[in-house]
Amino acid sequence: MAPVAYIEQIRRLYANEPPYQWTVNLTSPWTPMVKPVRECRIALISSGGIYHISQEPFNPVKNDLTFREIPKTADLAELRISHYSRNARDVKDLNTIFPLERFRELEAQGRIDALASIAFTFMGRIFTRTRLQKEMAPHLIGRLRELRTDAALLVPV
Repeated sequence: MAPVAYIEQIRRLYANEPPYQWTVNLTSPWTPMVKPVRECRIALISSGGIYHISQEPFNPVKNDLTFREIPKTADLAELRISHYSRNARDVKDLNTIFPLERFRELEAQGRIDALASIAFTFMGRIFTRTRLQKEMAPHLIGRLRELRTDAALLVPV
């Protein structure tokens, strides 16, 4: 498999630094669904750095390990994007990186039992993977459990 061009770019930019230790996942945890999706409470998670205008923006440069909680009733016109990724900065329809309206529609149509009362967003492009795994991820998982979610959809940006 050929390396992603981004990896070569990082190697060139940081040629005088020790090589970055890219994560290699040989396996992934698999948890089979125990009930149909139409009976599940689903959580929405996006790595698009989305925040409500009443919240502090993310810091896109500093490995921001915080996440924002967005009520499922939020008005998309009151949401902003901190992420400077090409995938996020030119977004014309926020639903492409944070499909809140689409999930509200699925809930109204009965295709899912419920959308969790809170959706979550965080910054993608976090290079401190150990801290991500040991700090942010367990906290986020704890919140998902508190909300009694059955499944989550992660929209990577």
